[in-house]
Amino acid sequence: MFQMSENDGGRLRTPGGTMSLFFEEAHRHRHLLRLVEDHFISWGYLPVLTPVIDYFETYRLLLSHKQEEHSYRFPDRGGKLLMLRSDVTLFLAKQMGLSCGPLPRRVYYADSVIRHQEEEDIASDELFQSGAELVGLSGLDGDLEILMMLYDLLGAMNLRDWRMHIGSRALLDAVLGASIKPARARELLEIRDREELEKLFSDAGLNSPRQRTELLMFLGEAEDFVEYAPGLVTRFGISKNEGSDAVIKALDHLISLATNLKELTSNKNIRVDLSVTGDQSYYSGFTVMVFAEGANTAIASGGRYDNLLGSFGNSAAAAGFSMMMRKIEPLSRYATGSKMSVSGARGTTFAARYRDARERRINGERIVLNTDKTSG
Repeated sequence: MFQMSENDGGRLRTPGGTMSLFFEEAHRHRHLLRLVEDHFISWGYLPVLTPVIDYFETYRLLLSHKQEEHSYRFPDRGGKLLMLRSDVTLFLAKQMGLSCGPLPRRVYYADSVIRHQEEEDIASDELFQSGAELVGLSGLDGDLEILMMLYDLLGAMNLRDWRMHIGSRALLDAVLGASIKPARARELLEIRDREELEKLFSDAGLNSPRQRTELLMFLGEAEDFVEYAPGLVTRFGISKNEGSDAVIKALDHLISLATNLKELTSNKNIRVDLSVTGDQSYYSGFTVMVFAEGANTAIASGGRYDNLLGSFGNSAAAAGFSMMMRKIEPLSRYATGSKMSVSGARGTTFAARYRDARERRINGERIVLNTDKTSG
């Protein structure tokens, strides 16, 4: 039996924050991943691969201070600073922005990302993201395609209790105007601090600070939002010189989105949540986050980011979502219900066992040739 010496203990240990999957756990991971990939393919999406390492300077201006701190960086042999892939969307945006293929393009990915996680997040620093991106299709149809593809996939995963929370970065930017930094408002919305958000509006000299706060704090079913939203601008008294046109446009789009979702989905799984404004700075339209029973943070997120690809070359409308697979796997009854059952081949010789196994594998069985610990 193999025994590890004290010296081997230090040499063979793995870095903190990394994760390995073995046997049944790895089987569940692959089983769920096949479901995800088959789902994307059935919607006409093709796979794409991104590099695991790229130059940090390429993405620096698109990262928040927090994201920059949480990225893993190191110099190459020539002294240039490199960054490990911390967000597939950013790395993919560079590839898509530098290419000139026909639009729209539908792509999906399934790959590891590495970034530092907060102590309260039980996930390791090594994460596994899968997701999809629709490039070159703007407007309502593009938004609905992404949201419905995510909705159907969550249903197929057979999660116990989950909710899609849909918001709008476009609406937030319109309500804030040019006098308030979006990052501070997003922080207050994330913790739903009404008092501080109202104070932020007051200090900026905007009218109707309480009404603006109530608008951005809306959380309810799609049906409720469709009924509630049309009178918001009039009731809250947002004047013409404070961006009411942009507010009306963003609200109208969100109403159309909610109306379609109300008709296409089970209302119990959909929430319009205007405090959800996206966890990345590059969002420009709808945003979505998915929460599930048993997970302490969102298991999926996404939205529209029409300005992102232009940062790398060719500008194009884009929307998509990513899912944190390691968080989803223990919650998915589709994944946990998959058992790896293996039978032994019949026969007294290797040739007989091989022929028996070959025939049974054709019928879908999983067969090992020899179940003994030793071979003849």
